[in-house]
Amino acid sequence: MTELYALLERSRIKREDADRALAELESKGVLMIRHNFCADPHLTGVDLRVVALVKSVDGGDPQMSAIRLIDEAWNKWLSEYLANHRCG
Repeated sequence: MTELYALLERSRIKREDADRALAELESKGVLMIRHNFCADPHLTGVDLRVVALVKSVDGGDPQMSAIRLIDEAWNKWLSEYLANHRCG
């Protein structure tokens, strides 16, 4: 979500408007939003939600496909973050 907000701000789309649109799309089953957590104190206040479209990938169940895409994106981001971040 943090990356999405940065892109939307360039187009002068407010977070509140984006959140409202995302909530509506989620309620319609168009997309899935998962809240993630990382105990690193440097990420306090950072929006770690990951969003994916609910659509079939390779003929699979659309919701399971979205969950897999979210998990893959989160694991990739977290791995890169932890590999490059040094507390101390």
